[in-house]
Amino acid sequence: MGQWGVWVIFAIIFAIAEAILPSFFFLWFAIGAGVAAITSLFISSAVLNLLIFLIISFLLWISTRKIVQNMYKGSSTIKPYQDQFVGMKAKVDKIDDEGRIIVKIKGDEWRAFPEDEENYLINVGDDVIITRKNANFVYIKKIKASENNQKKETGE
Repeated sequence: MGQWGVWVIFAIIFAIAEAILPSFFFLWFAIGAGVAAITSLFISSAVLNLLIFLIISFLLWISTRKIVQNMYKGSSTIKPYQDQFVGMKAKVDKIDDEGRIIVKIKGDEWRAFPEDEENYLINVGDDVIITRKNANFVYIKKIKASENNQKKETGE
């Protein structure tokens, strides 16, 4: 197997990595290795082919980086793995027939559970505060009317 075969193997490895991983990072290396495989048929210098591989891969990565970043931008500003909304105020949006509570946080709906037994009397439209987040749901605590009025007076 000549030098071109090594580049073809690299192209296949990078293409498989691209298919497995959720990014467009390895695609450019696969294309660069493919170009290096073709040029190795005409150029016998391994160093020159390595340089061609690196230059092609780098140029493809730089030229398409902004496009790929825009593709991966989500419409939601909430990152599910962060606890950025713990302590935030929310409003109870729905309570279904089975008693499941849905609150709206920054426009996204989240399933909610009362923090403790004292907070089980929650109704649609109630103001609540997010006390913690666990997986795909949040725990809430009802804001008492006196606390709610106090927050309005202090400007919170």
